[in-house]
Amino acid sequence: MAELALGIDLGTTYSAAAIVQDGKPILIPSRSGGRLTPSMIGFLPSGKRAVGDEARQLLEVLPENVAASTKRFIGQRWTPDLASQAKLLVAYPLVAGPNGDVRAKIADRALPVTQIAAMILGELKLDAQTFLGVPVNKAVITVPANFDDGQRQATKEAAEIAGLEVLRLVNEPTAAALAFGLQQKVRGRALVFDLGGGTFDVSVLELRDELFDVVATGGDPFLGGDDFDSSIVRWLLAQTPANFRDPIERDKLSMQRLRNAAERAKRELSGDSQAAIEIAELGDHAEAKRYVDLNTTLTRDFFEMICRPLTRRCIEVCEEVMVEGYMSPSKVEALLLIGGMTRVPCIQRAVSEYFGREPEQGIPPDEAVALGAALLAHQLVQKSDAAVLRDVASHALGVEMLGGRMRRLIEKNTSLPASAKETFLPAGDGQTSARIRIFQGESALCSENAPLGEVVLEGLRVESRAENELQVSFELDVDGTLSVQAHDVKTGAARNLVIQARTELAPRDVERLRKEESKHASDEGAVVIAEWKAKLEKSLARGFELLAPLQTAVRVIKTPEAEATFERFDALLQELAAAQKRGQWLPALLEDFSAVLEQAEKLANSI
Repeated sequence: MAELALGIDLGTTYSAAAIVQDGKPILIPSRSGGRLTPSMIGFLPSGKRAVGDEARQLLEVLPENVAASTKRFIGQRWTPDLASQAKLLVAYPLVAGPNGDVRAKIADRALPVTQIAAMILGELKLDAQTFLGVPVNKAVITVPANFDDGQRQATKEAAEIAGLEVLRLVNEPTAAALAFGLQQKVRGRALVFDLGGGTFDVSVLELRDELFDVVATGGDPFLGGDDFDSSIVRWLLAQTPANFRDPIERDKLSMQRLRNAAERAKRELSGDSQAAIEIAELGDHAEAKRYVDLNTTLTRDFFEMICRPLTRRCIEVCEEVMVEGYMSPSKVEALLLIGGMTRVPCIQRAVSEYFGREPEQGIPPDEAVALGAALLAHQLVQKSDAAVLRDVASHALGVEMLGGRMRRLIEKNTSLPASAKETFLPAGDGQTSARIRIFQGESALCSENAPLGEVVLEGLRVESRAENELQVSFELDVDGTLSVQAHDVKTGAARNLVIQARTELAPRDVERLRKEESKHASDEGAVVIAEWKAKLEKSLARGFELLAPLQTAVRVIKTPEAEATFERFDALLQELAAAQKRGQWLPALLEDFSAVLEQAEKLANSI
């Protein structure tokens, strides 16, 4: 069997995995039967882990036991401001980990966000192995185009914990463009408008027959469907009596009911002009205080009005990308809308009006990213050059100079992989060490950019600064991950950058979590395999028992339909028997056989 690799869209609200079969990318269904997996994990009162759909159900009754929308916080440092901003978005508090990372406190546990991402990735991996019937350990994983170095590194760390080898990180808009380019044959200058649950990306690409070239990219890592929901939540709070508002805001169950109602209303308004909202027992559940019921109606017009600042922000990002790409909206030849939020009418209208064209159709907006990632994963394992993909740097990278200004070594939107090298001089004569600080961002001032870390060179021995050249080298790989080295040209002494902005877990913690995930996957997988093997054995036994009566029935009936049923039945039966001999379980094949088995039984019993 050819080597397999997954394409994974690790989303804020929903995640998905896809695989290429017979040359076409297909979405892998979850073990519960859904096409998308809710990006949330929780813990039942028994302590058992709940992931995806099971966690969503738990969210309705025990919101304090569920972590959702954690992608917003992956790879970031905890700050009081971040924790405060999260209160309206999520039910759980954010706390700081020992290395400054963000952790979600649920069910009295403070879980690193990377661990939560690993649990979701592990669930997708198990779904894939259940569907394919074989282990799968490699993947292309998508990230928002505006993810910085720390967020990308944290995503790789989550994959490592989940037991996945990352073939490549690819930007979500780029993956979506790959799906439209290879599957829908979209060509020309395309703009990808990607508005998901928690992040917003805009990318411009040149799509040619064998070349997918990113021209410019931009976005807002704190803009998504959750923010539109929060606008509705704030309005709903204003509809409650003033003396109830503070208890409601402090009550996790009440706030989660408001969020759930807001999301349902937003979805309903995509098809209807108004949505009725009824929420029972809002109040202080912790102390069993008196409650209030909320009954109101949200119209589409009013929803669009309260969300107008968010919609306008989306268009402002588009304008910024147009400027950076040295182009006008009229030069866009294809408009690709990606992410569940692009189903909202006011978003579709605003984007279509700005670019003066209707969006491309053919691929569901919440599936395109995973399908494109699967196409790239397949190309990488097959070592195919069917499409050349060139992405760009999402942020400028540079070195701090005297006066606090940043000297850019790699500009934003530089094609990846990228490298840069520049020579500097110490700040003064007689200097024995040099501290070289590295920043990421678009401002000319370092104070307005994100610090990544610093390289310290010791043992400078030259009295005159002009005689002591220091060379700094940047390497930015195709995943957008940075490495920096500085060395003293005269002595050859060199130091590598330790990127302090990264919030990696300690190696021993990564290994411990990896073992935990491996055990969980093994335990869950054993249950799944046992169930499918039992079904397989039962189906094969019934199939071989039915083979002779079916042959007799076909000889008696002598119709093309009967013969076709027998041929299909026999082919699937032999394929299943071969799979059993190989020790392979194939749920999709078994489902096909079950459907044909039912037809065969009716045919055999008809004589």
